[in-house]
Amino acid sequence: MALLWKVWYAGHQPFEENGSDTFCLASPNGNMLWTCDPAIVKQLFTVPTVQLPVDVLRFYDIWGPTIGSVEGEEWKNHRKIISYGLNSINLPGVWKETIHQTRTLISRWEEDNFVVEVAKEWTSRLALHVISSVFFDHPMDWSEYETDSNSKLPGGFQMTFDHALFHVIESMAILFMLPRKLLRFLPFKATQQADIAFKDLTKYMKELRQKAKDKIEEVAAKRHKNLVESIVVAGTPGISGMDAKPLSEESVLGNLYFTLMAGHETAGNTLAFTLLLLAVYPEYQRSLQKELDEQLGDRKPEKWTIEKDYPALQNGYTGAVLKESMRTHNMAQFVFRLTVAPTIFQDSNGVEHTVPVDTMCMINIAAAFNNPSTWTPKDVSITRRAELHHSQAIDFDPCRWLANGENGELPFTWPFGYGLRKCPGKPFAETEMVAFLVTLFKDYSVELVVDEKILVASRGDSKLAWERTRDDAMRRLKDDVEPNLTLQMLKKMPIQLVKRE
Repeated sequence: MALLWKVWYAGHQPFEENGSDTFCLASPNGNMLWTCDPAIVKQLFTVPTVQLPVDVLRFYDIWGPTIGSVEGEEWKNHRKIISYGLNSINLPGVWKETIHQTRTLISRWEEDNFVVEVAKEWTSRLALHVISSVFFDHPMDWSEYETDSNSKLPGGFQMTFDHALFHVIESMAILFMLPRKLLRFLPFKATQQADIAFKDLTKYMKELRQKAKDKIEEVAAKRHKNLVESIVVAGTPGISGMDAKPLSEESVLGNLYFTLMAGHETAGNTLAFTLLLLAVYPEYQRSLQKELDEQLGDRKPEKWTIEKDYPALQNGYTGAVLKESMRTHNMAQFVFRLTVAPTIFQDSNGVEHTVPVDTMCMINIAAAFNNPSTWTPKDVSITRRAELHHSQAIDFDPCRWLANGENGELPFTWPFGYGLRKCPGKPFAETEMVAFLVTLFKDYSVELVVDEKILVASRGDSKLAWERTRDDAMRRLKDDVEPNLTLQMLKKMPIQLVKRE
C-alpha cells in the first residue's frame, strides 16, 4: 500500500519489471490486483460484479454522505440530483463566464508584468470563479485577491470563500481523523487553520443554501435549475420538482462541498499543467494559435459561440492539446474497484482470468496513460531520457490525437472516469478548458522565464539559456509534481505572457 503514493513517479516501470500489465499482490490483509491493461480497466468500470469500495472514500464525508462516497440506490439518488443541476442548458453560461474570467485574469496578471510564478494558484481560482458563478449563483472577481482583501471580509468570517475552500481541501486528512471540537485547542497552526476554514466554509455554504431557500417555491417551479438549486430543493421537505428522495441537511452541505471541490480542482490543475507544457513546447503552442486564427479570424470574443466555435476547437488541435495534457498529467493517479463476486476478466491478449471475490483492484492510471505499448513514445534516446529524469513531459505530443489508430480508433482513455460513475461534469469542464485556452492564446503566448543566473552561466547565449531552462522545466514536470487528491504543481515555475504580434 505504501507504493500507492509513488505510482506517479514509477509510471509504467512496475509493470515492465513484472512483464505484464496486470499482476496480483498477495498479503495477509487480502489480495490486491494492479492493472493498467485498457481491456481489463474497461471491464472493471462496467461489469456488475465490480463496485466502488465506498469505505475508502469516507474521508470526503466531512459534512455528510456525497455522490462520491455512496453506492447502490443511494448513489443513484445523489447522481440524479447532481445531474439535474448539471443540465446542458448551462453550457453557454460556462462558455461566456470562462471567457470573461480569463480576460479579467489577464488584466490582473498585467499588474505583475504578466509574470505568473505558480500557474495552479490562478487557474484553480479561475475554475472556482466559473463554477461558483454559473452553478452556485455566487459571482466572484479578481479584486478578492488584492493585498487588502481581508478588509473586505463579511462580518463573522476570518477567511474569504476561496481561502476557506482551499484550506479545507488541504486539511481533509486532519478533518477526517481528528474530532472537530479539539481542533482549535491543539497547539498546531495546521489544526487551528483547519478549524477556522471548516467553520467559515460551513457558513458560506449555508448562505448559498439559504439564498436558494428564500425563494424555494420559485426555484422548485423552475424547469432548469442550477446545481445549488437542485441540491437545495432535494434537501427541502415537502418540495417537489424532481423524482428523487430528499437529502439530509448533512448530505446537502456534503454535496455542495464535493461539487465545489471536484469542479474546480481538476479543471484548474489541468489548465496549469497545460500552460506549463505549452511553454516547454512553443512549436505546439504555435499550432494551437494557427487553429485559433483560422477558426476565429478577427471576431471579437463576444462573437465567439459555443454552437459554432466550441465543437470545431474541441474536435481539433485545441481539444488535442487538452487530451494530451490529461494523458501525461492526469489528475487521478489511481482509482479502486472491488470484486463482490468471482469475476472473469479478459485481458488485451484475449486471455481470461478469474479474480476471486473481495479482491481490491487498483486501476493504475499513471501507468496506463504512459504505457509505451499503448502510447507510442517519441524517438528520444535512453541517454537523453535519463538526462530529463524520464519525465512524462518528454512524450507530450497533441498530434497523436489527430491521427487514426490501426482500426481508425484512438486508444481507450478515461480522464473523467468511465461507465455509470463517470464524472457528470465532463461537458462543463471541457467547455471551460477550451474557452480558457481560446481566450488566452488568441492574443498571447506563454514563455518560460529564463533566470538571470542561467543566462550568466550560459555566457549570454540566450538560446542555450532557454534550452537549459526548458530541460529543467521538463525534469520538474516529473520531480516537483505533487500527488495528492489531484496531481499538482505547487512550486514556482514562472512563465510570462507575451502579446502576440
